[in-house]
Amino acid sequence: MTDLSQSVCLNHPDTPAVARCATCSKPICEACVVNRNDSLYCSEECAANAAASVDRITRTLDEKRRTHTRTRYRTIILLLIILIAAAAASWYYFQNKSDVDRLMQKTGTELDRKVQETKNTIQQGIPTSSQYKRDRENLIQ
Repeated sequence: MTDLSQSVCLNHPDTPAVARCATCSKPICEACVVNRNDSLYCSEECAANAAASVDRITRTLDEKRRTHTRTRYRTIILLLIILIAAAAASWYYFQNKSDVDRLMQKTGTELDRKVQETKNTIQQGIPTSSQYKRDRENLIQ
């Protein structure tokens, strides 16, 4: 609690202050006190400002709770979708194992062939005895 022994009311300079406004902290005397919801204010305006602040904070916290709940639901739904997709893929694989394995083998073979073609194309495009290459190799040694 703030020491008010030396404070005087800002509205009545000859009267000692008994409290400080909960909103603006001005010292106030008994005659100026506005009591709302067990809090003391210097005016109706400060009391209204405090109530408006409480309302804004309450709305903000409620919106935060709703957003958190929506995010939690979205996460659960996304996980369920992923789980269902994984289960469906697993079921499909075990129902068509030989076809899937054959397709994977064919795809792997095709990929290896394309990698080798690309490698050969790159090697054919690089001159093996260029002055540039010799200069670079000399820098490394």
